[in-house]
Amino acid sequence: MDLPNPERVLSSRDPVLCQVILAQSIRWPSEPAEDPIWGLLRIVMAQQVSTHVACQLAERAIAVYPNLISPSSASPPDPSALRAIGLSERRAQCCARIVKQSDQILDKVMQGQTWSETLAGINGIGPWTIAVFRIMVLREPDVLPLGDVGLERAISNVYGGARDVEELAENWRPFRSVACWYLWRTLGNKQLG
Repeated sequence: MDLPNPERVLSSRDPVLCQVILAQSIRWPSEPAEDPIWGLLRIVMAQQVSTHVACQLAERAIAVYPNLISPSSASPPDPSALRAIGLSERRAQCCARIVKQSDQILDKVMQGQTWSETLAGINGIGPWTIAVFRIMVLREPDVLPLGDVGLERAISNVYGGARDVEELAENWRPFRSVACWYLWRTLGNKQLG
């Protein structure tokens, strides 16, 4: 089977991961496919909930605010409406804040600031959110979302028992995001991206 370069490199270095990759009919989507602000909102909605619930929350948010797919700072969502679809107060406030600051966020990125630097100061966005955003929305190939419960569960299922995620992932450089994406798929969930 002719594999794209990231999958070929990962398969040559990790025979267990090779089997995971070969079992999938869909390949890592290496190019971003959505508005980054909407993608960020989806990842914030996914904080501390299952992937299934996160996808439902995103669908409900779009039903109430269809413009969130390409949000504008001129029309931020009402946090109480976001609470009504099932978001916690903290996540609803964070989503409203992101949309309100979206023009500033995009300007900083366009001026050369990294997404990680730009998002680090926003209350409600931590290392997990930034890492998953970089993987699922920006499609950066070499990010490791430490502390991700789903990734830990997938690794335990695939490799058998508890493993040191950082140690295992060293072998996946420079395609740690790609490896994580394939491992998440083994859980059978609808994907965040």
